[in-house]
Amino acid sequence: MKERGKFVVLEGGVGCGKTSQVNLLRRELPAWEFYREPGGTEFGEKVRDAVQADLSHDIHPYAALFGYSASRTHLIRGVVIPKIEQGTNVLLDRYWYSSFAYQGAEGVSKPIIFAISLIATKGLKPDLVLHYELLPEIGKDRKKKKADIDRYDVKDLEFHNKVRENYLILKRLFPGIWRTIDASQPINNVFVDSMTALHRRGIV
Repeated sequence: MKERGKFVVLEGGVGCGKTSQVNLLRRELPAWEFYREPGGTEFGEKVRDAVQADLSHDIHPYAALFGYSASRTHLIRGVVIPKIEQGTNVLLDRYWYSSFAYQGAEGVSKPIIFAISLIATKGLKPDLVLHYELLPEIGKDRKKKKADIDRYDVKDLEFHNKVRENYLILKRLFPGIWRTIDASQPINNVFVDSMTALHRRGIV
């Protein structure tokens, strides 16, 4: 039997620089498979466009949860789990923790998020979560200079403070796999901290 592949997740709030870290890690870890949520598959990318990217219509928070969960089920059960079982290392840009943070901030029941996410992911647990922590006011200011704005980026500071609080809840719930990185640092410093966390965990 092949050794199980490693599974690493990146998380963070608005403007935390997560995408920049994904790009740096992709160059550092060329043998790894990289996916994103929502997305990662043709079906998932269509869900992403409908639920997140299209600002022309409102989405009910529970509809967003079910949409993201459908995309997640297709990606995790259909792609990520088979890859890991074949010995491939996988890095995922966001996971169900984002639903807990974001849909939780919109008022969706957290027990419901837990239950649906458990079904969607077949209980797959990461070996490590890198959480890029940044004050929302700094993140929103950074995001103003970016072109990739989605429906959550434009929400007010109160919403993003709730997102941050939900991530702190997850940090307490999963201390064994959760590593918080100060995302207010220069990009290269954040990258060094990311690689250090991967080395200390024995992942690379």
